[in-house]
Amino acid sequence: MRGVLYQIESFDALSLLLEAGSEERDIRLARSEGLREGEWLLATIQIGEQSTAVAGCVCDRGDELRLAFQDRDWDTLWNFANSSGPPSGPPSAQQPATPIEAPPGSTILVVDDDADVRSVVCAVLNHTGFSVAAVASAEEAYDELRRSKTDLLVLDWSLPGMTGLEFCQRLRRDPRHSRLPILFLTAHTSSQNLVEALAAGADDFVSKPFRAPELAARVLSLLRRTLMPPPVVSP
Repeated sequence: MRGVLYQIESFDALSLLLEAGSEERDIRLARSEGLREGEWLLATIQIGEQSTAVAGCVCDRGDELRLAFQDRDWDTLWNFANSSGPPSGPPSAQQPATPIEAPPGSTILVVDDDADVRSVVCAVLNHTGFSVAAVASAEEAYDELRRSKTDLLVLDWSLPGMTGLEFCQRLRRDPRHSRLPILFLTAHTSSQNLVEALAAGADDFVSKPFRAPELAARVLSLLRRTLMPPPVVSP
C-alpha cells in the first residue's frame, strides 16, 4: 500500500477540509500523479507533532481524483480534527501520558519504498528518542546494515525487487543478522500473511494503517526483550 501525507497547519483547517467533503466522505488528494481509481492509500494527517493514519480509496469524481473513506475511518479523522479522541501521533506536552522512551543509543532502520510512510515512521520513532535511518529497498537496507549499527528493523512487505519477506528470510540465514529484531509494518494483514511473516523469522507484526503510539510501544517492547540480559539461574 502506497501512502500520501497531508501536512495541515491547524485542527481548524482540517475540520474545514472534512466539512467540505462530508457528503461523499472524501477529501482532495494531496497528490494525484500516478494514482488510479480504486487504489487504496495510507493517508497520514500530520498537524505539528500530532498525526493519525487511516486507509482511503482513490475515487474519480469527474473533475478530479479524491480520497474516500469508510465510515469508521472518516469518524477517526473527524474525532482527530475535533480533539474528541486520542491522537495517533506523539502526545503533546499538555496531555497526560505514560512516557515511551527509547533505550539510550538504540538505532532503528526503516525499510519502506514509500517516502511519505518513511517520513511519518521516522518522525514517530525520532519523537520517542530512537536514532532512525531509512531506506527504500531491501538491497539498500543490506548495505546500511553492513555500514552501521542497527538494533531493530522496521520492514515493509511490498518492496521493489526483493520483497520484505524474502529479505527477512535472507537475514535469518546470515549469522551476522540472524538475531536482529524484525518488525513487519505492512498492509498484508491476513492470518496467512501473519503466519508467513513469523515463519520467515519476523519477531512482531503491525498492520497499516497504524496508530503511532502502538508502533512506538511495539518497537520499545521488542527492543527491551532482545536487549535484556539473560536471567541468572541460581545453582
